[in-house]
Amino acid sequence: MVTVTRKVQQTGGSTFIVSLPTKWAKENGLKRGSELVLEEEDGNLIIRGKSFEHREIVKTINIEDEVKDGNLLQRTMTSFYISNFKTLIIRTKGHMKPDLREEIRRFSKVVMGVEIFEESANTIVLQNVLDSSTFPLNNSVRRMSLNVETMLADVIEGIRKKDQELLESIEKRDDDVDRYQWYIYREVIKEGGSDTNRTFSLILSRILERIADHAVNLSKIWKVAAANVEDGIEGITRFLGTVQAMYMDAITAFYSRTYANLNSIINRKDEVLKLRSDLLMDRSIKDIYTKAATLEEISRIGLYATDIAELAMDLILSEQDSIKI
Repeated sequence: MVTVTRKVQQTGGSTFIVSLPTKWAKENGLKRGSELVLEEEDGNLIIRGKSFEHREIVKTINIEDEVKDGNLLQRTMTSFYISNFKTLIIRTKGHMKPDLREEIRRFSKVVMGVEIFEESANTIVLQNVLDSSTFPLNNSVRRMSLNVETMLADVIEGIRKKDQELLESIEKRDDDVDRYQWYIYREVIKEGGSDTNRTFSLILSRILERIADHAVNLSKIWKVAAANVEDGIEGITRFLGTVQAMYMDAITAFYSRTYANLNSIINRKDEVLKLRSDLLMDRSIKDIYTKAATLEEISRIGLYATDIAELAMDLILSEQDSIKI
């Protein structure tokens, strides 16, 4: 990314003028009377040439042999999605096998805005049809954090009530969190890293994705353990409720830019570790594996909540020249 500086000039008393870099203007074919696209986002003004919207990014995956690892194909398609393809062509040497087609269809359902546009005997063409201007980055981060909030609440309820169906639903909702994560990656990379708010949103999304993973791990542990554990559940759900409240306080401070109580959230790391230690000594839960694994997952969530508080402080102070403490 090239950064240039221009002085703002004023004409006619109310009109502000900024000159454009000559090299950029020529590359975009600008001349007298050309139109530009101006977008306001997060307090920043983004300028694009009209031709920018018509540039189509085409990516191709040529599959030479049988795909033995479906995860490799999924990771490759996801990386291309993050790089903001408009069209993705997946092509095989011979006839494309049904299981490979199913892998590609699964990908189109997992990510946001991608549809199968064309199919042939050895080719599938995917197109990204989502107009990101209709789904701003801030909205995706907020929805992602709300999903994580409900996942944590349902883990508590699922463990307390030994509700297998509710615990199962948490695992399924993790796909939605991943979908937002990849979309946020794509949008930040597409617009570049010069926008501080976008950078902080990207870091936050990564933390949210990790918290969601720990919620899924807890649901998996307790789908198996629920039938065998009778005592000690109250202590575990209370601990989980504590870190959930920490998460809510931290995420609220991040969105509201509330500086005052961030340090107190950050300082609760020791409290999280002490609660884990105390519950490890609690002998009411006889299943040592379940107890140790559960407390590790919960404590990780609590520590990630303090990370969000630290990130919120970094964000707030990046926007301030001075502050009282």
